[in-house]
Amino acid sequence: MPELTRETLIEAIRKHRPSTIASLKKSLTQEGIRLNDPKLLPMIEQLQSEGTIKLSFRPLGSFKEYLADVWSSWWFYIVIIVAVSELFFVISDVQNGPLLFLRIVFGLGVLGLIPGFLTVLAVFPGGGVNTLEKIALGIFLSILMSITIGVVLGIGPLFQASNNIILLTGYVILVDVTAGYRRYSFVKRSR
Repeated sequence: MPELTRETLIEAIRKHRPSTIASLKKSLTQEGIRLNDPKLLPMIEQLQSEGTIKLSFRPLGSFKEYLADVWSSWWFYIVIIVAVSELFFVISDVQNGPLLFLRIVFGLGVLGLIPGFLTVLAVFPGGGVNTLEKIALGIFLSILMSITIGVVLGIGPLFQASNNIILLTGYVILVDVTAGYRRYSFVKRSR
């Protein structure tokens, strides 16, 4: 996958003639060019100030409008779908068939990656941490949270899979909204 450079950016803009940043990102993704938001926005601003390109920066509206733009907030919806699906699979006690496979995969995500990864996104909304560090921190924090919730629930008679997943799903939804809002605030300030 080619890296984003000044030349590839100019070539993609001339080829696709996008009118907004979102359509430019879509064009670059279709071209197979690896996107890096902290690098992309300054390049666009520099090219616009030189008069090489003309893109309209659509003013960012409310948080609700930001979430309605699925292209920029796709991760927000996937996390909720995975967490709520896992909650449904655990409460309905799925034990066989293809839904068992989804229960296992979604369970590994909810127990081992998603809560910590969202926590990292909420703390570092602007990409101050590279992707590998985000994944490593996300796995560590998720496992730490899962163990802590299990120990707290194990103190009393509440140690059941359904109680554990209810608390984790609640946390995931709460931190998903927080991470989404923090990302929205970061994008709004950077425009």
